[in-house]
Amino acid sequence: MMYTEVDKILSEDSSDNYFYDDEFMYVQELISKFTEDDWKYLVQNLKNKEDKYKIRLAYCIDEDTGMNGFNLLLELLDENDEVAEYAIDSLRSFDEEPYKKMIVSDKEIIDKAENLLKSASLPVKRILEAFLQQNK
Repeated sequence: MMYTEVDKILSEDSSDNYFYDDEFMYVQELISKFTEDDWKYLVQNLKNKEDKYKIRLAYCIDEDTGMNGFNLLLELLDENDEVAEYAIDSLRSFDEEPYKKMIVSDKEIIDKAENLLKSASLPVKRILEAFLQQNK
C-alpha cells in the first residue's frame, strides 16, 4: 500500500531543505500510484497529523492527483492559516475548467483566500492574489 510509505515520509522529522529538494518528488510519485483505499486512509488519518505533515502533503498535491487531491486540499482549507495558505497555493495548479468552475462556485474557498489576504506576508499575498485572479 502506497499510503504507508507516504505516511512514513511525511511523518519523518527531516529538514525542510531535504524534503523540498528531494523527498517531495518521491512522495508525488507515490501519490500518483494511489488507489482509492490509499486516498481513504490518507483522508481518515489526516485530522490527527501535525501541521508540518499537512503542509508537506499540500505541497505534493497538484492537478495530476485529480478529484482526490482537489478534495483533500479543500479539506485542508479548514486547518490553520499556514496550512490553508499551502493548500491554496497547490489549488492554483488545478486550472482546468471543471476545477475552476468548482472553485468559483464555492464561496467559502474564495472567502477563505480573501480573509487570509488581510494578514498575509508579501510572498503569501502574491500567491493569494494570483489564486483569486485565476478564479474570477
